[in-house]
Amino acid sequence: MNYVSLAIKHQPFQTKEEMNRAIKSHIGEHGTKLSDTEVEMIHLLSRYACKYPGVAFLKNDTIAKLIGKSRRTVIRVLNKLVDLSIITRLENMRLQRGGNGANLYIFNPTVTQDVSRSDEVKNAEVSMDSAPEMPDEPLSFKNINKKEFKESLQVEDSHLKNSYRVFKQLVYCFIPEKNFFYRLYRSYKAQIKSLETIYTEETLHEIGIHALKAMFSAMKRKDIHNPVGYFSRIVKQKLDDLYLECLREMEEEFIGEHDYGL
Repeated sequence: MNYVSLAIKHQPFQTKEEMNRAIKSHIGEHGTKLSDTEVEMIHLLSRYACKYPGVAFLKNDTIAKLIGKSRRTVIRVLNKLVDLSIITRLENMRLQRGGNGANLYIFNPTVTQDVSRSDEVKNAEVSMDSAPEMPDEPLSFKNINKKEFKESLQVEDSHLKNSYRVFKQLVYCFIPEKNFFYRLYRSYKAQIKSLETIYTEETLHEIGIHALKAMFSAMKRKDIHNPVGYFSRIVKQKLDDLYLECLREMEEEFIGEHDYGL
């Protein structure tokens, strides 16, 4: 898959203005955690993410030359921006020569578009008690216990087999609402249903937990109008990343067999 195809597939914004608003929001949220070099990196990536708003396509060596820093510094700064969920990094393999090519750096939206309730209900095929829909109202974590928040984020490392129970446990740490939990879980199951015979249960479970973690981290910092839509977007992005990772592994195996045959 070439750069244009990947950029179109992962383009998170419709316009450059939407991207700029998201970047401004990211800098505002993480301002105290960002160094001057990290802010400079954000602005550099944004200048190369205008053609397909939110998607930049650059090599680490190129970035190092543009900002006048070492390659090691570039990698460290990019890793921090990924950890803060400001960007998502997709590594790109060269199909013919092998090895890593330029990477895609995708700015993450801070607020997503609403997800249609009717689509959620129609696509979800999870057996559970029926529950009335909750209105999409802004939710805030200003009163959430900080200790509970830190402890709950460790759930992803427990590797418990009962993903439903772990999923519910994490949701209830923040919002002990049955209806809210059901809507999140329906959205998650609807997206992974067709993939359950392709990936392991543990892999899909980790994606759901990571998506919850990202959603709750964002909700702790600000009000989000549609948390279920936000969560759904994160799950979709992580499933896309998983698909690309599998493609890279297949390409590596093919290249390795081809080289061995030569």
